[in-house]
Amino acid sequence: MIKKPKEINQIIKKLTAAKYDVYCAGQCVTAGELGEEPQDWDLYTDCPQDKLREMFPEGEPLGTRTTRLDYTEYVEYDDVNIEDRYEGIVADVVTLQGSMKDQLLQTYFFTCEAIAEHPSLAPIDPCEGLKDIRKRLLRPAGDVEEVFRRNPIQILRGLRYVGLYGFDLTKDLSESIVACAGELLKADKEEILYEFSLAINGNYAGKYLRMIKGLGLLPALVGPEGMTTDKRGQTDYEGLAENIDKVKHITLRRLALFYICFDRAYAKAVSYLPHDELDLEYLLDAKKLLPKLHFIGSDTQLKRFIYRCGSWDKYNFYDKLSKAQVIVYGYSNQRIIGRDAILKQVLEERQPIFAEDLRIDADDIIEAGITDDPERADELWHMLPDVVHENVAYNEREKLLKYAKRFHRSKFSATFRDVKWLR
Repeated sequence: MIKKPKEINQIIKKLTAAKYDVYCAGQCVTAGELGEEPQDWDLYTDCPQDKLREMFPEGEPLGTRTTRLDYTEYVEYDDVNIEDRYEGIVADVVTLQGSMKDQLLQTYFFTCEAIAEHPSLAPIDPCEGLKDIRKRLLRPAGDVEEVFRRNPIQILRGLRYVGLYGFDLTKDLSESIVACAGELLKADKEEILYEFSLAINGNYAGKYLRMIKGLGLLPALVGPEGMTTDKRGQTDYEGLAENIDKVKHITLRRLALFYICFDRAYAKAVSYLPHDELDLEYLLDAKKLLPKLHFIGSDTQLKRFIYRCGSWDKYNFYDKLSKAQVIVYGYSNQRIIGRDAILKQVLEERQPIFAEDLRIDADDIIEAGITDDPERADELWHMLPDVVHENVAYNEREKLLKYAKRFHRSKFSATFRDVKWLR
């Protein structure tokens, strides 16, 4: 019997005390049998919905047969290098129509999911899914090719078990996926991104990457126009599949490593699925910023790079992404060691990087009579870090105001302020 959280045990206890049967079924049973602690639970009962909602008034009605009991809390972090997550569990309590066996066969497409567990009775396992779980084998519970053509996202839902748990596919399932691979291009892109993000952040992401390529599913992840890759991109993809499981489980970082393999059509590949605005910005900028980060060799270059990133969060993302590339591809880490040493010195000496680190602000520029336009003053203020990146001694009020005045008067000086002229 799978281990259940206290909230699920309390639901089961309340229903059984009222003389109703209740079963756990689907993905929660699969995950539980594998020793995981699932967050999403499907419960089936013969208790009518009106009675359920009396017993659980906090529940949310979903249609006429389901009540959702949500015991989660969303924990959000400002740092993009730390995964936001839901803590707790969600239970969908469904009123049965007919037998539990019939419900399993109607609802679940894979044998490892078509299992129901009762608190006191033997499991209902009409397709011998428990054996498949022990073998980590993904096997269809019926005619999945018809299901895939009608609802192609089920292809990625099934392959989730590959990325998360390392399942293998039966030959007939593989053949059905290959036959229906083109149908996945018609699936909802948000659902594709959701499934892909889950799987690539699993413990068996490398196996998953090899499998989706072999099954012809990459066009559904990067778009037909994003599929343009050269020999190097193919080699990078193979290297990523080999070593991605050594990289920390940070979804955006792993997605960036994936998209970098499609270098020749990078922007099209990244933009195909509907990433949220901030994630898309980080992913798109990776192509142009990572090479610059790699060749940093001085404190001036590093400070300017961090400033161009716009925040420490963004710099840390690219810094850790470059370190992940070292892990994946076996690059030398000497440049990273040097960069870390430079950064340590910059931080220890509290060298100015951002405009907020300067001895003046936009109000000082206005007070000095350089401009009376707040927007222009702010623009000039944000030009000044380039001055102090080159020479920390220039972080003084009078010197900074002198440069602000020069940049205001001379478009040439403002445009080329970060250029060091040779004499």
